[in-house]
Amino acid sequence: MAQTSSEVWNTRWSASRRAVRAKPVDNFFEAYNALSAFRGGAMQMLDGGGKEITVNLESSGGTAQAFSQLDPLAKTQADVIEAAHYKRRYYAAPIVISDTDSWENSGSEQIFNQLNALGDNAFNTLLKTINEDLVGTQTGKTMLGTQDIIDDAGTGTIGGINSGGAGNAFWKNAIDTTATTFTTQTVTNIFDGIDIMNTMMDTCMIQGGNNFMILTTFSIAAAYRIALSSQGYGEINISKGGGIGGPKFPPFYGYKLVADNDVQALGMYFVETSHNKLNVMKQANFKKTDFVSLQSNGQLGQIAYQVAGVQYTSDNRRRSGVITALTGA
Repeated sequence: MAQTSSEVWNTRWSASRRAVRAKPVDNFFEAYNALSAFRGGAMQMLDGGGKEITVNLESSGGTAQAFSQLDPLAKTQADVIEAAHYKRRYYAAPIVISDTDSWENSGSEQIFNQLNALGDNAFNTLLKTINEDLVGTQTGKTMLGTQDIIDDAGTGTIGGINSGGAGNAFWKNAIDTTATTFTTQTVTNIFDGIDIMNTMMDTCMIQGGNNFMILTTFSIAAAYRIALSSQGYGEINISKGGGIGGPKFPPFYGYKLVADNDVQALGMYFVETSHNKLNVMKQANFKKTDFVSLQSNGQLGQIAYQVAGVQYTSDNRRRSGVITALTGA
């Protein structure tokens, strides 16, 4: 609720202005690390148009045989390609200002630009909503999320292909449901969390995965950092009073670890970055539409939208995996 003022504007109060720190400071939004990781690297793809996104998949192999001399050879035609189809999804956050507010927020009396502040808030609202959906599950008109693409049950239909259907094992991601506490040591000096991460990495690599972003919760990321620091892998500079140094989220065998508060509890995702993409429509690439008048509604004001056209797609699910029951401490 907005702060109210109860001063009596007598001589003492009327004689002096307040010292105003003009810039509005964010006290609501978080660090949306998952979306930032997708947008900041090779995991974002820009499209110029198209109603849907189609990816062609090599889903099986043909036949090869050993032969000698004039042995008859197989001549069965192989049907090894199929396609997955993804719908476009769109997001919008409104920016609305009345003409009276605009008139009053001008001249030397202006403390900060109200329209710019509303625009920044709408943009951050857009990021917040998309980040939550990016690591969540699809509902209604939202985009697909990480919990859909890298599913913790091994079933469901993605891109029109049911991963649990007959002959569709190629479309199923790796899953490890073993209940694990990261900092427990079942084997002396080996943290169970590190052990299960190695197992999942190998499982994905056997299927051909080679470039991973490891997406998890802050609790699990903290346990990973504690495990490394406790075993002496952290950079320590006690003599200069520097404490423990190094990156806050150390890579795992060269693979980037991303902590995000919107990731589901107990989850750690090995996201194969070559195959999992955030598809962004170029005409709606996290941009603002032009302001238009609300006078047609009988209102004096202006409205615009921060918009994004996005969809999360995969062209190879089996090279990614999820650990579903990993406790951080």
